[in-house]
Amino acid sequence: MSVAALLLVGGSGCSQNTENPARTTHAPQSVTAQMVARRESPPPDKAPAAPNPVAQTPTQPARPVKALAMVNDSPIDQAQFLRTLLDARGLPVLQQVLLREVAQQEAKRRNIEISQADIDREFDVALRGERFNGKDVEALTPSRREQLIDDWTRTRAVSRAELAIAMERQAILRKISEQDLRGRTIDDEQLQREFRRRHGEKVEIRHIQFDAQRVADQIAQRLALGDRFEDLVADYSQNTLTKMRQGLMPAFAEEDETVPPILAQAAFALNPGEVSNPIEVDNYLHVLKLERRIPPEEVSIDDVKETLEHGLRARMIEEHIEQLGRRLLMAAALRIKDPSLRSQYKKQQRTGQIEGPPLVGQ
Repeated sequence: MSVAALLLVGGSGCSQNTENPARTTHAPQSVTAQMVARRESPPPDKAPAAPNPVAQTPTQPARPVKALAMVNDSPIDQAQFLRTLLDARGLPVLQQVLLREVAQQEAKRRNIEISQADIDREFDVALRGERFNGKDVEALTPSRREQLIDDWTRTRAVSRAELAIAMERQAILRKISEQDLRGRTIDDEQLQREFRRRHGEKVEIRHIQFDAQRVADQIAQRLALGDRFEDLVADYSQNTLTKMRQGLMPAFAEEDETVPPILAQAAFALNPGEVSNPIEVDNYLHVLKLERRIPPEEVSIDDVKETLEHGLRARMIEEHIEQLGRRLLMAAALRIKDPSLRSQYKKQQRTGQIEGPPLVGQ
């Protein structure tokens, strides 16, 4: 699976990367995003207690209960149930909807229309994870697409509704970006750099992502006692995607632009089996273990030029999607009328958990 495929949904939304607001989740689209945006989410703010429809003050008439469901002839209050959902999952879903909305507004301004085929293609791009391989993405069969969606939503704890919002948003941003970049040329220097990134020497590493020096000390102590690195990933890493792979990240070249330079330098300085000192990237610490070095491929740049150009253009579009999504989001005039969501948004924006525009008049 490619780096881009691992980044996809997480990054979508206004999360501080997070990945930049336009990902992912779709996404998201770089090693940096994968390390930072796919960390385990902090526990949500404690939801305010829902009103008890039975306990009313003497001066207030009892609010009639509209039953969402019945259990042993006792009603489940629909208003209370929806309030709980809003408090628990409202802000993440709102983030996805905000990004889709600003993308739709920009497409309308440019008279760009999005078809269901565009959205289906976005699903295929995301689920296959083959955006940068220099080949056109083949369409999935409906049954295969459904199977991959089930796998995706189960392993990433994302609902189908949220994934659908993200895919529509990405399809819109992709069509705008393709229009913006139409006719842009690729020079020899870009081609040479892409050749080294794709076919030069690579390293494959495992990493543990965490946010406190005391964790680094615990990791060092356990490594000294002979504990397996993979076990430490399970115990300490806050990156939910790479944690599922025992910390393993896709192989990358030293000049890979999607990898933070400090991390690439540290990885290439290791010998197979060695573990790095803690490295800080975007306010998180990472301990790396080099699994293996992959020698350069014996191939001529002339033999792969067409594939390189195709893959490079795909990456240019992904980068433009990221920049465009962030620009549209940050320029938006946002008002949140629900008090609970407004409070959550302000707090998480203040603490750097999400990135989004300041609220207007609030």
